[in-house]
Formats: sequence, C-alpha cells, structure tokens
Amino acid sequence: MGIKAVEGHLKYLGLPTFVGRSKKQVFGFVQDRVWKKLKGWKEKLLSRVRKDVLIKAVVQSIHTYIMGYFRLPTGLYNHIASRINKFYWGSKDGEKKIHWIKWDKLYQSKQNGGLGFRDMEAFNMDLLAKQGWRLIKNSESLAARTLSSRYYNRKDFLSSDVGFSPCFTWRSIWQAKCVLEKGECWRIRNGETVKIWKDPWLPKQNGSKPWSTSTTLNPNARVAELMLEEEKEWNTDLINQIFLPFEAQQILDIPIPSSNQVDCFY
Repeated sequence: MGIKAVEGHLKYLGLPTFVGRSKKQVFGFVQDRVWKKLKGWKEKLLSRVRKDVLIKAVVQSIHTYIMGYFRLPTGLYNHIASRINKFYWGSKDGEKKIHWIKWDKLYQSKQNGGLGFRDMEAFNMDLLAKQGWRLIKNSESLAARTLSSRYYNRKDFLSSDVGFSPCFTWRSIWQAKCVLEKGECWRIRNGETVKIWKDPWLPKQNGSKPWSTSTTLNPNARVAELMLEEEKEWNTDLINQIFLPFEAQQILDIPIPSSNQVDCFY
C-alpha cells in the first residue's frame, strides 16, 4: 500500500524511495507539477493581485512536503522560479513582457519593497532544520533512533558527522544543521551536558557563547563546574574571577532548579 512507480521511479507516499546521482531526473516531477498548475490558469484573466495569491497559496506549496525530507537541486529552484516569474509578469503574443523588478527583489517582504514570495532554497533548509530539531527534541522517536544508530551513535545530532555513504535524506537533514546552530541555545538545568567554552548557553549574548577566556578551567569544562553542588547555587567568586562583568551577570541571572533536571535546548 502506498508504493507506486511514477515516471520510472519507485515512490512511497509521494516520495522517491531511492535517490541516485541524477537528482534532476529524480525530482523532475516537482517542476512538472508546478508547470501543469501554471498552465491551467488563464493568466490574461488574472490581475497581479490574484496571481500573487495563487503563487503563494498554491504553486509555492506544491513541493512543501517533499522539501521536508530532501534538499532539492539548486537548478530545480531556479527553473521553478523562472516559470513563476514568467507567469507573474505575463506574456503577449508569445513574447514575455518586461520584468520590472528582479526576482530576488520579489523575495523580500512587502515592508522592504518586495512582494513576500518565498525563497524556496531557504525555505527548503528551514524545513529540513525542523526535522533536525525533531531528532533533538524527540530522541526516542523511531526516526531518531533509526538515524542515530546509523549515523551518530554515542553523539547528539548537532555533534554528528555526515558519515560514510549516507542516504540522501540524512545528508539533506545534516546539511541543514547550520540553520539550527545559528539560533540554538541551551537552557541550563544541572549543567552537566553543556560545555562552557564550546556550547551556546548565554541567552543575551551574540552567538550565545562566552567571549571570555580562562586558564583556570580546561577547554572541555562543563557548566556544572561553575556551580556549588550542595547549595544548588552559582559559584559567584569563581564566575566573577573568570568572566567579563556583563557575562558574569548573565550567568548569575540564570536560575538553577532545585531538582536535578537535564539541560535542554530552547
């Protein structure tokens, strides 16, 4: 059930079961769907406003499901963007009309002078990053247990490597790890998981990592070493000694739970 062959490629639930070297051939059905949808609309009967709505609500949503599992080829993004661009500006007697604004400009929000069209490559990476976040937050799920046993056993997702001969789904999700790394931050609980100098854990800091340097603690020291274990409090003297004043204040403002809870992302 759910398995069928489309255009010579075996698919399950609408997704290709195998992705070889020719990504363009495997994902060609995506641009075909977009083109069929655009051809079905009478562009001469549609105003710019209606075209705007149709492109955002229909055309740029066709491949959302697929982009949540695979990173599509750059050439495919460009081809679809070209089709959408041509449809939006229209044509007359077989000749395309003048494109008054660059397509890259149309990606920008309306407040910045664009039309708010979706940057499909960036959106693709965001959807894949969402899958990576699920692997972090739901580590006991079937998908997380399957991928971790194959690619990042004894590590967490953010510390993982792409591995040897990875499947295309894993490689796609792994490449989106950089999106999570830009906005990730640890919520300190017992401090036993987070490395002081290497992990992001300062919520009010640009980059969330300490700028201070120290010869007192080793490079792999954990945040727990900055705490007084029995009192469940920060070691104020040590923190003021090691960190810059504004960083020390950030750390001291972080509440430490009375119960022994595990550090987590937020």
